[in-house]
Amino acid sequence: MQNTVNTPSVETTTAAEQVAEKALTSIKVGSKAKVRVEASAKSATATPVMDYSPVLSVERAHEDDANLVKHDRAHYVAEFKRGVEKTARATLEVCRVVYEASRVLDSYQFQNFCVEVGYRDSSSTIRKFIAIGKVYPRFIQYADQLPSAWTTIYQITQIPADSFDRLIKEGKRLDSLKGKRLKGLLGLTKPLDDLTAPLKFDSDAGGFIFAKVVAMRKFDDVDWRAIEKAMSELEARLPVKFEVPSDLTKLVETRRLRRYQSAKKHYTHQEFKPDTWDMGEEANAVLPRKEPEVVAEA
Repeated sequence: MQNTVNTPSVETTTAAEQVAEKALTSIKVGSKAKVRVEASAKSATATPVMDYSPVLSVERAHEDDANLVKHDRAHYVAEFKRGVEKTARATLEVCRVVYEASRVLDSYQFQNFCVEVGYRDSSSTIRKFIAIGKVYPRFIQYADQLPSAWTTIYQITQIPADSFDRLIKEGKRLDSLKGKRLKGLLGLTKPLDDLTAPLKFDSDAGGFIFAKVVAMRKFDDVDWRAIEKAMSELEARLPVKFEVPSDLTKLVETRRLRRYQSAKKHYTHQEFKPDTWDMGEEANAVLPRKEPEVVAEA
């Protein structure tokens, strides 16, 4: 005969079952209600945080140098001026090379020289380099007082020669020549025989830019038609050309197309009468148009 021993059963509960048990104990239900509790072990996924930071530039990606040797202010002023002098001296030497190449090489060889150094022989930059290189023997002895920008060095080459000599004689630094004073001296050497000299040449348009057309108010399709006719008349009579932005012309064409579609639908007996169209003075003289009849009100 075997003795049966009833030992208490050991139950292990998971975290999900404990949650379900707590949920059951907190719910009060009637005897007839059916309650179903499900515990899910899936964890809610968190919404990722959007990162709107820009891509690091070379400057921001580089850490500040922590091993700098400390000097006084006079040291940094001297180093800065030494760097400016090196830049001005290098500019003079580079421009001298361009000047010598323009004088020694033939036109074909010089054109290829400019292409190989990254410029066009007809560019204004090459022209200014040649001007700076021409005065190299005079300017190299004042490299310590020239500005670092080559464009400003070129402007100094264009001031009156006696004004340049007077500045040197009075001991004034050339890099102090700027602003209104420099502009005034440059105006004294502007050529008077060529009115296009102070104008910028637009290679794309093939001419000199001398004016700017400004609309004094917002205009509509009717205004633009009148503007177009006026510009066409000026272009036919004068050696000028109007460059209209492509965005504006596209907008005008779109509006005209919509106006045309609307006219076909709603103004069949009004807009589409060629005998009443104003085609210009010349066209109207050849093909007289019918003047609109004035109907007197009763």
